[in-house]
Amino acid sequence: MRGEIWLGDVVRALEAAGTEEERVWIAGLLGFAPRSVPMDDAPPPREPSPPSDDPFPRPSHEPDPWADDEPIAPPVPEEPAEPVDVLAELPLLRPVPHGPGREGDAVPREAVEPLARPTGVRLPLPHQPLLVPQWTGAIVRALLSRPVPEGPVDIPALIDTLAHERPVTSLPRLPVPTLRYGVQVLVDRGAGMQPFRRDQDELLRRVRAVVGEELVEAGYFSDAPQRGTGPGPRWTRTAYRPPRAGRPVLVLSDLGLSGPPGHRRRGTREEWTDFACAVRRAGCEAVVLSPYPARRWAAWMPRTLPLVGWDRTTRPGHVGRRRA
Repeated sequence: MRGEIWLGDVVRALEAAGTEEERVWIAGLLGFAPRSVPMDDAPPPREPSPPSDDPFPRPSHEPDPWADDEPIAPPVPEEPAEPVDVLAELPLLRPVPHGPGREGDAVPREAVEPLARPTGVRLPLPHQPLLVPQWTGAIVRALLSRPVPEGPVDIPALIDTLAHERPVTSLPRLPVPTLRYGVQVLVDRGAGMQPFRRDQDELLRRVRAVVGEELVEAGYFSDAPQRGTGPGPRWTRTAYRPPRAGRPVLVLSDLGLSGPPGHRRRGTREEWTDFACAVRRAGCEAVVLSPYPARRWAAWMPRTLPLVGWDRTTRPGHVGRRRA
């Protein structure tokens, strides 16, 4: 056996041959001829047989039982067909010149610098504050300023006093806002305010820049100030103390809107009510900046503490009306 040709194939082919020359030629094609016999010499072709008068001729591959035992002519090997070039009929792209292109060409005039390779250094994402940066200073002044009667003389009030023949002990003056009383900023570090920690730090920095570093008292707490408020790392063990009289209080919190499932059942409403009462007893006013929309506020929140939305829609002119 040589290659994929079996001895049974050789035997069947040799039985079909009629002469010795055909057997040698067939054996040579199948790879079993002696080396002295040339492989390319084929026996002379057999003369074609005369046409038969049989109206129902048999196929060429079936033996005719009435025909004489004549040798079968060996098949003529077919010549290999030439390979077809598939790419000959496809349209080819025209080469693009690499030189300086003309105006309107797609080829860039200057070399394009490749992008920098990625590194393992993680850069912080750009910060977009909740308040419009151009309005933050005005919003802080509107939130924390306190009106004092130190403006121009109130002429209508002075005329009314003289018309009623009352003595003028002091000139009545119009109220003007001031920030000289300072501010106490309480920053909620609870789980609900974790996504807004960069905004809390940025707003606290702006408050110190507007009011003054020495007039800002910062405190940190979690969920409610009564659970512990202080400026240092051990602020959770420090009891909350209201500021001195006249100093406003700014609270950066969500008042428990996004706390854990059992958060509200632990008396968040009662804690914030106690906080508001303690601030009022100290002679101060408190206002809350909440990053959540007003549709999520509970009904008790605005009644307990003045709430102001902490988002891009907040305007300096609307802060005073919302507090009222």
